[in-house]
Amino acid sequence: MNKKNIIAAVLAGLLVSLPATAGEDSKPQAGDILRDINMFIPEEGDPAFKTAANEHYGTQWAVDAAYGFWGTHHALPHTRHLNQYALLHAQLNQRLIEDNTNGGTWLRVEVSGSWALDAATRAADRRGQDFVGGMGFGTDAHADLYGANGFYMPELALMHYFHGRRACIIAGMVNLTNYFDAVSIANDSFSGFTNTGFVNSTILPLVDSNPAALVQYELTEKSYLMAAVSRTGAEMGHNPFNHREDGYCVVAEYGHLFADGAATWRFTPFYESVEHLGRNRSRTGFATSIEYSPCEPLTLYARAGLATHRNLGASAEFSCGATLAPFSCREDDFIGLSYGIFRHRNSAETDEATAHSREHVLELMYSCRLCRHVKLVPHVQLVKNPAYRADCNHAALFGVQTVFSF
Repeated sequence: MNKKNIIAAVLAGLLVSLPATAGEDSKPQAGDILRDINMFIPEEGDPAFKTAANEHYGTQWAVDAAYGFWGTHHALPHTRHLNQYALLHAQLNQRLIEDNTNGGTWLRVEVSGSWALDAATRAADRRGQDFVGGMGFGTDAHADLYGANGFYMPELALMHYFHGRRACIIAGMVNLTNYFDAVSIANDSFSGFTNTGFVNSTILPLVDSNPAALVQYELTEKSYLMAAVSRTGAEMGHNPFNHREDGYCVVAEYGHLFADGAATWRFTPFYESVEHLGRNRSRTGFATSIEYSPCEPLTLYARAGLATHRNLGASAEFSCGATLAPFSCREDDFIGLSYGIFRHRNSAETDEATAHSREHVLELMYSCRLCRHVKLVPHVQLVKNPAYRADCNHAALFGVQTVFSF
């Protein structure tokens, strides 16, 4: 999960709180795009980043913890309809070698986890009847729910800048979701949309917890190019060098800023080699996205993607949405609405009558800041053709998260 700003209104509010020198030097500098992707900077929207005294020691960190309560209507049979979870996501950038000219060398660490808060949910998880599987496999209801007791490390890598901050290489155990397809308003399941179809592209093989290398290069002050090679066989929480299956992926991305920085377009092609039914097969495809802030309180986005070999993964998607800050007196509050249509892999349990159905997801959420470090985020999801199930053609989910950001 890559921590990006949520809406342009948050950006505007935070920029006012920055020192005057930050406002004076508004001209784009070499390396600004890569810094925005890789680093935790005040513009990221978290209240803890309004003061940056810890950067004097080369330490940047962010922690999101949440209490989540969810209920489902028309969930899969024998699964729990009411669930309570605690969630955690934490990231650290620690500078190891200082280099003011090029940007230095950093250690990146990320941890994430979810825990059921009641015995019944934990018992359902052991039987495979928990909330995570309650809606089916099409799109998960929340991108950071891994089960009733799931904890792992998505990233542990070294990041080295060079060429006057305009180039960067990241190697180790890399979380590709932190760098690719980073749509600002559809990339954070703690403070924004929670359905996985809106957090990242369902087409792209954005794996984590696997050995990988990523190279980034800032072409101009308005464009960048990056590419990564990653193994795909290690499951989360397992030894990244002990692959249960053989596979790898190559992902690239070109991004361009326009409209004086108010809009960003991304094009992300990929190639993936997958072990399927005892054979190595490949799939190719691409995802593209655009986001635009026509004015301070409003941000829009659209994302689309296509891929070959439907039986190996998702094959088509389109989603769009917007966030709006409706109250000028509460610039950190915003409403979000997103809609998506997704075509996923074939399932052995899918009959011919529904094999070519699409899954439709509509999500409405509201982020309300209660105080500096606490937000309340209620949300509703309506799903048509959930996992192409034959027993129902629609399902609904309602929930509320209390998010603590530090």
